Amino acid sequence: MYRVGVRPQKHLFDLLLEIDGVAGQELELWLPSWTPGSYLIREYARNIQEVRAEGSSGQPLRVERVSEDAWRIEVAGASLIRVSYSVYAFDLSVRTSHLDESHAYFNGASLFLTCDALQDQPASVTLDLPPGWKIETPLVRGEDDHFRARDYHELCDSPVHCGPDDRAVDFTAAGAPHRLVVWGTGNEDLPALARSLEAIVQQAAKVFGGLPYERYLFLTLLTDRGRGGLEHRESSTLLYPRFGFRPEKSRQDFLMLAAHELFHAWIVKRLRPLPLTPYRYRAESFTKLLWFFEGFTSYYEALLCLRAGLLSPARFLEIWGERMTQLARTPGRRVQSLEDASLAAWVKFYRQDENSPNSSVSYYLKGSLVALSLEGELRARTRSLDQLLQTLWSRYGSTELGMPEEGVRTAAEELAHAPLPRVFGAVAGTDDPDYASLEALGLRVGVRVKEGANDRGGSPARNDRERGSNLGLTFKQDRLVIQSVLSDGPAEQAGLCPDDELMAADGFRLTPENCALRLEQQSPGKEVRLTYFRREELHETVLIMGERPLDTYWIERMESPSDAQRQAFLDWTGG
Repeated sequence: MYRVGVRPQKHLFDLLLEIDGVAGQELELWLPSWTPGSYLIREYARNIQEVRAEGSSGQPLRVERVSEDAWRIEVAGASLIRVSYSVYAFDLSVRTSHLDESHAYFNGASLFLTCDALQDQPASVTLDLPPGWKIETPLVRGEDDHFRARDYHELCDSPVHCGPDDRAVDFTAAGAPHRLVVWGTGNEDLPALARSLEAIVQQAAKVFGGLPYERYLFLTLLTDRGRGGLEHRESSTLLYPRFGFRPEKSRQDFLMLAAHELFHAWIVKRLRPLPLTPYRYRAESFTKLLWFFEGFTSYYEALLCLRAGLLSPARFLEIWGERMTQLARTPGRRVQSLEDASLAAWVKFYRQDENSPNSSVSYYLKGSLVALSLEGELRARTRSLDQLLQTLWSRYGSTELGMPEEGVRTAAEELAHAPLPRVFGAVAGTDDPDYASLEALGLRVGVRVKEGANDRGGSPARNDRERGSNLGLTFKQDRLVIQSVLSDGPAEQAGLCPDDELMAADGFRLTPENCALRLEQQSPGKEVRLTYFRREELHETVLIMGERPLDTYWIERMESPSDAQRQAFLDWTGG
């Protein structure tokens, strides 16, 4: 049994763990090092302090820290022990814990000590809170005001939010109760969001033929910065900018985030890789399949919103053009495969640095484009990605047996009745996804050069767009400090490095406002004398402006699709 108290001004959770039926002379308690869904060792134990233990009669028991995440208690024959400790919590993210005078939020993995013998045992939690604070969690509240968990796994998978000012809307979708809870003030329309989420849930349930849970909680934290989400079996936590619900594209971005985390209730929480079955909380669990579990979920985040009527077909296709463009502008796609990106997530994806664009590829981004390519291949054979997921769900998800590493390819090629080397060559190797398969959906993919600093792709060329050359670098926000120097580009050839700060071009001052005009609109081949600071020393180099590559994509519907193409498009988009 756990009891959780709060000291908001100190940002400390105070915990009491009571363990009955202790056997032996020693007991080793440990805290997880990561939380499922976020593949990085986060070393939660660094926030624990003042660990103490006593027996049933109140006698102190010796406690010794034996590793970075574990404590050994000399039980001395006591059958019941009480362990008290505090956890510092001041990281407002979906993966950790945060406590101040306005609210308390925590993930169980960052708070609850356990031991090997307790992982499969029922657990309960009691919360001691300031008067007026409400509790939101997917855990079931018992008659004695304890919150119950079937085992430690459910305890870790059930976030808790408490505060005096939460706002909530309840709704029913696909026959099950759902609850949207919002902490923080912003420009959201709560009833409208609930209606949109209801439509998304309905579409997700159609893919799999029903819901995998009895109830669901959308827990939304509105902040001044940050965006993210974390999935759970019966809930999700969404972090979003408080004034990020307008204009409409921003609201759609939130809905796609919510759709992504909801879809994980099927894909990753129940249908999950064999190496993550069961979870091992103290060490990494490696799988080559994150490109499927995150990439295909990123594919469906947009498709569900389209089918729910929350995206127009034009905006839906624009999103895919933007994603194709983003991938084409990532040199690391030629260096790292999707399988390797999945395996290396623990040390690369969540630890981005200035060289990441050159050395790695996002399994979210490229994985979603592989899903799009596979959709075209399957639709050409009168099959669909929906059917593939239904097959995988039947084989591995509904039974939660764990999917083997080759499970996706095996099922996809069985469904297609043919090998799919162009699709899976983009998974095991560094090939780009094959967009030609989209012809089966009556779609044409176009590519052109970038037209201006803010051109992210998604639409055809426009003559009024600014034209110019390629720099081969990216800047940090709001300053002319170089974030990344892209491989084999003009900036690399000129000897520029990350953290260099550009000051002048040909003797004239550069500012964030005039940089595009002064540099990117120059003609390819023009030499520009750049003055810059490197570690507070003034330097100069000559940069030869490069040709802008063909890296900007858009998708459009064919003018005269065949009946089969037209029908495939309607079936795919839901009409």
